[in-house]
Amino acid sequence: MFFCILIALCTLLCAPNPGFGQSRKALVIGNSAYAEVPLNNPGNDATDLASTLRALGFDVSLMKNLDHRSMEDAIRNFGTSVKPGDVALFYFSGHGTQVDGLNYLIPVNEQVRSEIDVKYHCVEAGFVLDHLEQSRAGVNIIILDACRNNPFQGYRSGNRGFAYMSAPTGSIIAYSTAPGSVAQDGSGRNSPFTKNLIEKIQSPGLKIEEVFKEVRKEVAAETGRQQIPWESSSLMGDFYFNKENVPINIPQETESSTTYYPHESFSGSSGTFTDTRDVQKYKWVRIGQQIWMAENLNYNTGNSWCYENNSSNCEKYGRLYDWNAALKACPPGWHLPSDQEWNNLINCLGSTAGNDLKSVSGWNRGGNGTNNYGFSALPRGYRSRNGNFHDVGSNGDFWSSTEYGSSRAWYLILYYRTADVGFGLHSKGIGFSVRCLRD
Repeated sequence: MFFCILIALCTLLCAPNPGFGQSRKALVIGNSAYAEVPLNNPGNDATDLASTLRALGFDVSLMKNLDHRSMEDAIRNFGTSVKPGDVALFYFSGHGTQVDGLNYLIPVNEQVRSEIDVKYHCVEAGFVLDHLEQSRAGVNIIILDACRNNPFQGYRSGNRGFAYMSAPTGSIIAYSTAPGSVAQDGSGRNSPFTKNLIEKIQSPGLKIEEVFKEVRKEVAAETGRQQIPWESSSLMGDFYFNKENVPINIPQETESSTTYYPHESFSGSSGTFTDTRDVQKYKWVRIGQQIWMAENLNYNTGNSWCYENNSSNCEKYGRLYDWNAALKACPPGWHLPSDQEWNNLINCLGSTAGNDLKSVSGWNRGGNGTNNYGFSALPRGYRSRNGNFHDVGSNGDFWSSTEYGSSRAWYLILYYRTADVGFGLHSKGIGFSVRCLRD
């Protein structure tokens, strides 16, 4: 079971009844796709809280699986967007740790092997506080739902949880459990704290202190008093998430709201995009009216493998997936192509399809096949059902979503030594490559 902490900081600067008549803005981040110790709930917690905040009148930016630079850029941009007198709410769910009494939020795709790495590769909580203080918001609310287990295999810290943070004047710090203790991530969709927080902030007429008191009672009962939320407060006025009995209509989140790369688009003939689940970048290419991934997928999910169980081969060639894993492997906004969609691609290119989808002369065991279309077919080989690996450098074999009976499915074959393209049927347990098609 993973362990999480939630810290909420609400800073009141001017009005005795803040939060009404002012713009409400929120930045909500959920980091789940850690390479060494991935998490189950942060993405759900961030998505569900964002939906609730929108229903409560917040203008929400929802982002997931941010690397170090992206986290810092998002925080800077958020601080800049907040105007004097606004209500500003920042939420982070993911891994966290403490070093020398300071609390750090851990991005994805970072390697940490020492306390020095934590200081330079993670985001210190004070970075958020400083940017929101500079914005001169009327109310600042910071919620840090940071898991307390160690996410790095090579780094071991003797400190459990986050360090104590005193509440500045006009603020409240609410922990999901006492500093230095551990909080449960939960076995359901949300952590116990976040689940109850989402419920209680919808309650009409509750001041923020009352919200946390109600959350504390629910979490204590749900965890058998193993987890007791805790607060430190120096508020000088009242804040309400839902001051009056306003009906709450929580909107359905869409995948488009989870992206944090607004500069990426699919205009033109080619480009790159970022898989928001693990922050890997992929090339894409437009062929006819279709947009294809121009590289093999390397997202770790289900039954998937690196060729010869060597992680460097995943970086070079992408992963191999069995058919059931392949169906679920593509990023949001993409899908595994059917045999008909593969055939449409071949028909679009006509008699030159074989050479257009690969470069035979440049396709060798150590290199990529490149061509004018940028499809970059790779000689991947495959993984048999008994776990053996075969034929790297021979063919490019790509799953389709079309099954044949209960045990087999169609796949595309790009041959190594000729310009031919073909289709085959194979057992769903075979490990083939995945190339995704834009929805």
